Amino acid sequence: MNCVGLIQLYSKTGQAVTVSPSDEVALSVDEQNATTFMLVGCRSLSTVSEIMRPSCVSLMDANRTDWYIRHSSYYLQVESENLTDDLPLFQGDSSYILHVDMFYTGYYALESVSLPDHYIKSDVNGRLMVTQRSNTADYYDPASFRMYDYITASKCVTFLFSVQFGKLKTHYVAYYVYFY
Repeated sequence: MNCVGLIQLYSKTGQAVTVSPSDEVALSVDEQNATTFMLVGCRSLSTVSEIMRPSCVSLMDANRTDWYIRHSSYYLQVESENLTDDLPLFQGDSSYILHVDMFYTGYYALESVSLPDHYIKSDVNGRLMVTQRSNTADYYDPASFRMYDYITASKCVTFLFSVQFGKLKTHYVAYYVYFY
């Protein structure tokens, strides 16, 4: 995964993703007050299929080392990896498959590693959670995010390629994400 570094996330409606004083992850009322996250390598890489490993990421609070976005009882919060009683569960719950153009061109979707086919989306109150995928615009809109490089405020984009070697049926997929 080449997209590592400081990022900010915004909903399809332009609302910033922020962390509350109680460590709940939610949308702000507008585009202001985005929390900066460090996009890092997957905390649960060994549980992810080899073909999906390049797109597996975790999001760490940029101001607190080892504090990651994870889901617990479906809702997202920021918690310390060092304070958990169950490290493998924590690592699975704080790892996501980053999908580009999943629901809309130019937007990202984040699928839970520990709950396949569950994506991060906002509920009616703006709180972020993971929920089972539904094939409707009512699901796609709140599950679609833009990602910006914090330092340059440039958009993060992904290029996907696959290669087939000779008659082999195996395809190799790699995600390369660049900021511009």
